[in-house]
Amino acid sequence: MRVMAIPALLLAAACHQQVAQPQEITFDGAQVSNAADMRAHGERLTHVLGCAGCHGDHLQGEQFEPEKTQYGPLYASNLTVEVPVYSDAELDGILRRGVHPRRATVWVMPSQIFQHLSRADENALIGYLRSLRPVGGKLPPPQFNALDRKEIASGRFKSAVQLVNEEKAQLPTDVGPQYELGRYITEVTCAECHGPKLEGRPGHTPDLVAAGAYSRSEFERLITKGVPTGGRTLKPIMSDVAKYRFSALTPHERDAVYAYLKARSQKVE
Repeated sequence: MRVMAIPALLLAAACHQQVAQPQEITFDGAQVSNAADMRAHGERLTHVLGCAGCHGDHLQGEQFEPEKTQYGPLYASNLTVEVPVYSDAELDGILRRGVHPRRATVWVMPSQIFQHLSRADENALIGYLRSLRPVGGKLPPPQFNALDRKEIASGRFKSAVQLVNEEKAQLPTDVGPQYELGRYITEVTCAECHGPKLEGRPGHTPDLVAAGAYSRSEFERLITKGVPTGGRTLKPIMSDVAKYRFSALTPHERDAVYAYLKARSQKVE
């Protein structure tokens, strides 16, 4: 009886370990099983993650800041024709590591935050991009002039690979498992402008500890309409992000972001 009991105990322990494995944190809608719902989830993520902000409303690519003629030109690629060329593994390298299959790195792509994207969300995003009908043609690769090369050499302009490595271990404050969804969403959205720890970028963006001063209704107006409290005026980029990106978050996701930022503000202070 003792001999038979040992394997039984081992089996029970193994089952317990399998059950205890934490579930991956994702945006709402990632755990669907049918293809249509998965594509819909991926399409929503293109808005939340800001793909259209660089690649254009129809993801057919466009030039970054064409008015800044002292640089480049530098283009966001036409995703409708580029995505079908690469395997899922190659697209994962672009998104998460900033590594381009044909060149050493990509530029401007926010891989430093997308490295934290869950597998389920990434799969949905790639699946949706693969469903797009190819429109238009390829856009030119980066064309760096003397000023670009000078800023790259000085470290002022960094590649996606550099940013991924620099920010890999820098994460928003952990305030407990009950706030993990909100923390995850800020990692792959807010951190792009407010820094990997959400502490802000001096002279550009504030520490998101400021969100702790907002009521839930005030935060809702801020995150969906770009209207802050106290009659202040936000920078145009934040107003646009609120209207065109964060308004695509589900109510549950906005609740989670608010709860996390509120808890973070109390811990940081």
